[in-house]
Amino acid sequence: MSHGRMVAAACLAFASLAFVWLPAAPGQALADEAIDCSATPFSFSGEGYFVDCLRIAARASKDGASGESQSDLINIATTERSMFLTVISRRLTAVRLHMRRQDLRQNMRDVFSTIELNAWNGIGNKSGYDMAEFSSEISGQPSRCIALQRYLNPSDGGYKRHVFGIGCAAGDLAPVYAALEKLHAPGD
Repeated sequence: MSHGRMVAAACLAFASLAFVWLPAAPGQALADEAIDCSATPFSFSGEGYFVDCLRIAARASKDGASGESQSDLINIATTERSMFLTVISRRLTAVRLHMRRQDLRQNMRDVFSTIELNAWNGIGNKSGYDMAEFSSEISGQPSRCIALQRYLNPSDGGYKRHVFGIGCAAGDLAPVYAALEKLHAPGD
């Protein structure tokens, strides 16, 4: 399973914490498909990277309200695979559904439960994201990582869009921050 697919599975698991997922209507399946990144709210202007995108569409329901949820994922990795940055944009379209703001560290524990968050250092707002730096072991390699999130489109005491992600590199974080500077995500 590719890193992007593992993160997509984590995204679905995270989404299920907040909503009850409804089975798809007959003839419809939950969409989990690789897509052209130009069909997502992301754009990436870097050279020398592998970039792929994934879309996950589902129905969500909570407290009598139901509607669509769409998650777009972009995964960026250096050609030598020494760095990755994965960012997810989750959007709700139902009128009465919204996401509650959650602490960055708790979100990372919920979504990326297989990644240890050692030496967590919340650094506050950077580049328009709530960010933290931490260390972990990724694919058997000691790594430095960042976690990031932002909430957008306030509605009824919650939010309609949540952009969140993780990036790691063997060594220092300069390549992760360099990739993040080239990424345009919702809210930029």
